[in-house]
Amino acid sequence: MSKRYSLEMIVVVVLFAVYALCAVFLCVIGADVYRGTADSMSTNYDDRTSVLYVAEKIRQNDSSDSIRVDEAYGSDAIVLTENISGSGYQTWVFVKDGILYEGLFAPDASVDVEICQRIMPMQEMVVSRDPGKTQLLNISFTTVDGGTQDFDLWTRSSGSGGA
Repeated sequence: MSKRYSLEMIVVVVLFAVYALCAVFLCVIGADVYRGTADSMSTNYDDRTSVLYVAEKIRQNDSSDSIRVDEAYGSDAIVLTENISGSGYQTWVFVKDGILYEGLFAPDASVDVEICQRIMPMQEMVVSRDPGKTQLLNISFTTVDGGTQDFDLWTRSSGSGGA
């Protein structure tokens, strides 16, 4: 009877070991899936946030001749002019040294990155207007991981100056 008892005990221990091994294996697979999902969500967030941010800034300030394309620190910039207390203040959105910046400046002030708000990491922003359709604004972002996001935005403003 003791041999039978020992054999039953060995079978129970082996089954428990198989169960424990399967549970650990399942946890490892779940952690890998979670890590992949989190990385994917982070990349999508970075890619889409820049597009949504700039599109919303343009829509908020889209009135006749209030949007133009210019240059700041050697890169393309979007300049949004708004009338505040009778003066046409300018909001500049541009990329410098891997960061997307936004700054509000008086009409006669020069763009100074030191007083601008850091928005998010961004490798490059290319802005242009379609020559045949001056109200169509073409914007292309290159994120820090090398991904690109392109979008076109139809504006009320035909713009002036710049690219």
